[in-house]
Order: sequence, then C-alpha cells, then structure tokens
Amino acid sequence: MSRTLPLLLLLAAAWPAAVLATGFGGDSPPTRIPVPAREFKATVEDRAGAVVQLTRVTLNGEIFFSGVVGEGQVSVPFDTLAEVRIEPSGDDKKVVALVKLHDGASVRMTLDYDVPFYGDAAFGHYKIEIEKVRKLTFPPPG
Repeated sequence: MSRTLPLLLLLAAAWPAAVLATGFGGDSPPTRIPVPAREFKATVEDRAGAVVQLTRVTLNGEIFFSGVVGEGQVSVPFDTLAEVRIEPSGDDKKVVALVKLHDGASVRMTLDYDVPFYGDAAFGHYKIEIEKVRKLTFPPPG
C-alpha cells in the first residue's frame, strides 16, 4: 500500500497537465492551424456580427467545402466558391450551407455543425465551428 499511494498522487497531479496539453480542455484558442496545400482568402461573418478577414483558410484542414446533397457526398473546391451562407437545419447535429459559386451556380448541402473553419487573421490564428458562421465570402480567383 505504501508504494501505491505515491503513484496515485503522481497520476492525480499529472492528469490535469496531460488533459490541457492534449487539447481535451474544451474551447481553447488555436495555437496552430492546418497549413493548406494552396492559399485561399475569405471573409467570415459570425452569428454575433463580427467580420474577420482571413488568409490560409481551410475547412477541417481541407481546401474544399464538403457536405451532403440528397444521399450523395459532394466536395466544392474553394477556388469556385463566391459565398457560403450557413443556416440551421432541422437536425441539432447538422447545418445547411447555401453555396454560391463564382459562375453563378448554387448548391444546397448539409454538413456537421461542429466542422472547424480555420485561417490566419491579422491578429493571430482563427478557428470557428461552422454552426457559428453566418456567412463566408471568397474573392474571385486570380
């Protein structure tokens, strides 16, 4: 018993540090963001009305917007996107994305509510779950 008590105390003391170091602490600010294969810019308007200009944007680390249309999966490359409006869906775990392309076409898709959108702002790294976004605007390529 005398050897087990110090081991238990050591584990109890180390647990909070391990939780924080591995990112299981909840909504913490991003210290790093995914590095995209290609750089894209976007403007994010969140549900609170804040507008942030971003570079090096990714959706869950990817440079395409992916979701579900009907029963099929779809991925729309960032270089074709003009605007994405996010709206609630009837499912608590999903959101609706109204995607408008630079060529004028549009598509309505659903995606998981907690997919992270990342980018670099003038003031630091930025991350927001897609359910908290009102609108994403992408400048024309070129």
